[in-house]
Amino acid sequence: MTTKNPWRLPLIALLCATMLGLGAGVWLQQRSAEPVNPYEKLGGDFTLTSAQGPVSLSDYRGKAVMLFFGYTLCPDVCPTDLARMSAVFDQLSDSEAQRVVGIFVSVDTDRDTPERVTEYAAFFHKQIIGLSGSAEAVAAVAKQYYVLYQRVDAEDSALSYTMDHSATTYLIGPKGKVRDLIQHGAGAQEMAQAVRAVLAG
Repeated sequence: MTTKNPWRLPLIALLCATMLGLGAGVWLQQRSAEPVNPYEKLGGDFTLTSAQGPVSLSDYRGKAVMLFFGYTLCPDVCPTDLARMSAVFDQLSDSEAQRVVGIFVSVDTDRDTPERVTEYAAFFHKQIIGLSGSAEAVAAVAKQYYVLYQRVDAEDSALSYTMDHSATTYLIGPKGKVRDLIQHGAGAQEMAQAVRAVLAG
C-alpha cells in the first residue's frame, strides 16, 4: 500500500521539532529573565553568643535580618547606624516589624562580652540582638561577609585602643541569603524601603 502524501510524515516531524524548539526557547528566555542575586556567594549561616546563649542566623529563617558589625565603644559610626536601624523599625508597620530582626556583631572580642553587647544593642531597640564570641569565631563570620576590621592603638586615649571597621548593613532575606547592602550614609527611609523589598521576596 502506497502513501498518498509521502511528504506528510516528514512535515509533521518538522512541525513537532519546531514547536519543541520554540518551547525550549521560551523556557530559556523565562529563566534568563529571572532576577539574579548579585550577593549569592556573600555571607552564610553562623553562630555566635548573646547574653542568653548561642544564637544562629538560621534561627531567624522566615524573617528579614539587618546585620551590622561594630563595637560598643565606637564613638560615632556604630551609634549612628544602630539608631538608623531602630528608626527602620519605627517606620515599618506592626506586621512588617514582627518579620524583621536586627543583629549587631562586635568585632572587639577583648572588651565586648556577650552580656555587654546584648545590653548595648537592646538600648537602641528591643529587636536588635547583640552578639560576640571568640576572636576566631568573629573573624570567621567577618570573613564570610567580607567585613574589614583592625585594632588601632590609641596611646593618648583612655580607651587604649579603638577598632577601625567597615560600616555596611547587610540585609538578609527570609531564606538566609544576603539580598542588599546599605551603606553608612543612607537614610532610615531608604533602608526601610529596602527592608520591605526583602520581605516582599
